[in-house]
Amino acid sequence: MSSSKRSKATEAPDLLSALPDELLSSILSLVPVKDAARTSVLSSHWRHLWTEVPLRLDDASIEPDELTLLFNKFEWSRKAVSTIILDSRQRPIEALSLSRFNRPPLHPTMDRIVASAAQRGLRELTLISEIQPCENRYRLPLPLLRCKSLHYLSLCGCQFSRVMPMPPSVFPNLKELRLTAVTLHNDSLQALLSSCRSLQTLHFTTFQARHLISISSPSLRKLVWNHSTAPELIIKDVPNLESLMLDEGTTSVCPVVQVLDAPKLQQLGFISAYFGALQLGRMVFDSQIDPRIPKIEASPCQLKMLSSVKTLAIKMELDFDDTIPGLLSSFPCLETLDILKEESSDEYDSDSDIWDEKSSLSCLDHLKTVTMKGFSGDQSDVELLKYLVVCGKALRRITLLCSESIAEKFVEIQRRELCIDKRASSDLELVFLSDTENNSHLWVWNEFHNSSLDSMMES
Repeated sequence: MSSSKRSKATEAPDLLSALPDELLSSILSLVPVKDAARTSVLSSHWRHLWTEVPLRLDDASIEPDELTLLFNKFEWSRKAVSTIILDSRQRPIEALSLSRFNRPPLHPTMDRIVASAAQRGLRELTLISEIQPCENRYRLPLPLLRCKSLHYLSLCGCQFSRVMPMPPSVFPNLKELRLTAVTLHNDSLQALLSSCRSLQTLHFTTFQARHLISISSPSLRKLVWNHSTAPELIIKDVPNLESLMLDEGTTSVCPVVQVLDAPKLQQLGFISAYFGALQLGRMVFDSQIDPRIPKIEASPCQLKMLSSVKTLAIKMELDFDDTIPGLLSSFPCLETLDILKEESSDEYDSDSDIWDEKSSLSCLDHLKTVTMKGFSGDQSDVELLKYLVVCGKALRRITLLCSESIAEKFVEIQRRELCIDKRASSDLELVFLSDTENNSHLWVWNEFHNSSLDSMMES
């Protein structure tokens, strides 16, 4: 037998190429476009296979090779994206992220790219535009508003045209919408939400409104209001809302927030002393009289909305006398309590015996986990936590995130101060950790930082 025949006889079969084209396309969709294109040299079967894979394209990830580094890499990536999208009009596009068409002279090109992608099965779109005066901001093209395949949309520095009326069906299958520094008037927002019948998640970041903002959506499950301001924020007719994440932002003008008719609300935070007023059904959290001493007025009848809350986050100084006890009594079925401690701005005489005077709160029959960010061992920290340790029958874990390094002696002292030997729950675990990046996963509210304007513009 000749050597060539022996070679063919011992050659392993090409099992990968034998897979169905649909499966191969699915595999290629998981690798960068550049790497997928390289498979065209494997065989005639692979030559055009990569061109049938739905595109997932991010212009910020397209870098020129060494031979073209003499040219502006932003200009190079813009031309590359334009060529890929506009010269292959039949190829499906699954995801598209554009951050390098962010100046007004480039907006017409971005219009053509977005309009073309919207007609080719686009499911995910991120548009990051340079923050400009309103008249120069990027306006979303009409073909995008009518896109039926879009499930995820993230916008930064863009605007919805106020002159052009919303088409009757806007983003009919959109599930998640993120708006960062976007110009959108309340009437346009109302029209948008009424059209997005499948919307489940809505994020506002660095959103500034001069007038009342009203949010209503029968499908909405999660709402994030991050570093944003409005004279008044009304959330109503949200029968499926499960998570409401509020942040007072960096401005001194904070909204009055009303949450009406949210019977399935399970996650709520932050409740902060810096809101003008927060109304949950008939419960009013009011800090207008003295921003250091919020006032809570609760209806004698516990509303279903308050009983549904399982996770609560608060951000305040812990030496407000009746504030935290009043809050805990308003959420009888609470299972998770997250506390972001603020340092006292003034000398304030707290009553160290306040927790000794409190009978067991109803939420302590359900409260399982407590996390405090900024624990320092101050008397106000210790008194609150000691009460939870001694009375929390269902408590499983208390996690204390400390800004300073943790010494063994410090832990020993704090365990003694917190009366851990008198804990009501034999299953309670008390954990001290440094508040570092490695432990950031323990603080669910980091989402406020992860979706900030700075992180969007880093692209």
